[in-house]
Amino acid sequence: MRALLVSLGLLTTGFAVWVSLLLFPFSDDHTVLPDQIQIFDGVSGSSGLSVVLPISPTPISRYEAGTQSRLAVLLTDPTSNWLRLAHGLKTIGVPFLVTQDYRQALAHRVVLVYPMISGRVLTSEAMKALASFPRNGGTLIGINVLGGGLNEVFGYREAQSFGRHFELRLNQLSPLLAQFTEPKEQVLRLGDRQKGGEPVGSHSYLAPKEAPLAVYDDGTPAIVQRSYDQGRAIAFGLDIGFLLAKGYNLWEEGIAESYDNRFEPLLNVVLRMLKEIYRTGEPNAVILGTVPNHRSLSVLLTHDIDASTSMVNALRYAEFERSQGITGTYFIQTKYIRDCNDDIFFNPQGVRDLQTLHKLGMELGSHTVAHSKVLHTFPLGTGTEGYPSYRPYVKSRQTAYNGTVLGELRVSKFLIEHFSPPNTVISFRPGHLSNPPHASTSSRGWRLSIQFVRHGQQLARAPAVPIDL
Repeated sequence: MRALLVSLGLLTTGFAVWVSLLLFPFSDDHTVLPDQIQIFDGVSGSSGLSVVLPISPTPISRYEAGTQSRLAVLLTDPTSNWLRLAHGLKTIGVPFLVTQDYRQALAHRVVLVYPMISGRVLTSEAMKALASFPRNGGTLIGINVLGGGLNEVFGYREAQSFGRHFELRLNQLSPLLAQFTEPKEQVLRLGDRQKGGEPVGSHSYLAPKEAPLAVYDDGTPAIVQRSYDQGRAIAFGLDIGFLLAKGYNLWEEGIAESYDNRFEPLLNVVLRMLKEIYRTGEPNAVILGTVPNHRSLSVLLTHDIDASTSMVNALRYAEFERSQGITGTYFIQTKYIRDCNDDIFFNPQGVRDLQTLHKLGMELGSHTVAHSKVLHTFPLGTGTEGYPSYRPYVKSRQTAYNGTVLGELRVSKFLIEHFSPPNTVISFRPGHLSNPPHASTSSRGWRLSIQFVRHGQQLARAPAVPIDL
């Protein structure tokens, strides 16, 4: 009853306050009491100033050089997601170069035109040269082939730009796709029909001359090909760079099937498909190994330590991983303040457990101080935040006080490193995967900002974190 009366009071006399908390869940007005904070005698830091580096666009020239055996990416729009495509090709081991000169691109045997083939972005001379390329033995990959009269080259009648597609279904009979044997690799999510969200934008290629490599859930062709004596033309109805950007920038809502602990192969399948097209089209293809020690697969085991019972469980996981010769990454919440989230567990016992994890050979990363669900609303901060003066307080899932992005980064990193020497924390995962929009991990000492699916957040809150791959 008391809770009901309080709620009614807010609705009748404090509506403006309620709206303010809803729209601006961060506040800087709360005093943490002495019995609500763990003080480690003689410990204070971090010293110095954290400066967020300015973001500068990556120049295309960075990727312009290379031998003719590489995949050539002909860039038709420099404002597109071409850099995400470049990062994806690097992760899958495909050597490539990027150029805006169609003549340079067509000196290669395999050419990927991104993000569009259209008379709006290519000259008539370039369109004619592209049209003759597969007929002369080259492999032409077109992303969003929307005009220029090249439909005949790619073997379809017309492109259809409307329609909402929620699945991509691979043709299991195609030799090009024979490696995809897992059911989750053969039917890929592009959106969540049940939740009613918007799927990834797509085009269909109607009336193809050959069996499509993939179709959408409504049966319309998504990826089509036309074979020539020695060459091949393949058209994708999806913007691969944008798709990669959704994954790399945490825009997977509606695509990723679950929050964690699931196999989500969409990006991997698309990149492996490109790798196979390159390998079959280039006689001198060289695929770079991307996994250490000649292994076929990299698996990263990560654990979030963000509850009072988590550290004890973490030790059991770490002991097992150590027995198997595995190194896990443990993202530690340095929770030294008691609030509505949880009790203090970064205390003397928590420090001893942290040190045990370190002695077991596990990597230690930061999982913030406050573990606030509204971290994405925190101000950037001054870059001078330190323990014990930095005192964020979580009042509810939607309200937090006194927190800053740099405070969450600086203080957690300092405490983990201070209590587990010699150790350098270089990785960070935000609590609740609530990623701040600031490029704060470009400040000193960080190399990786690791996050996955964020549920219930808008795409406008995607991060701008420069990571040099």
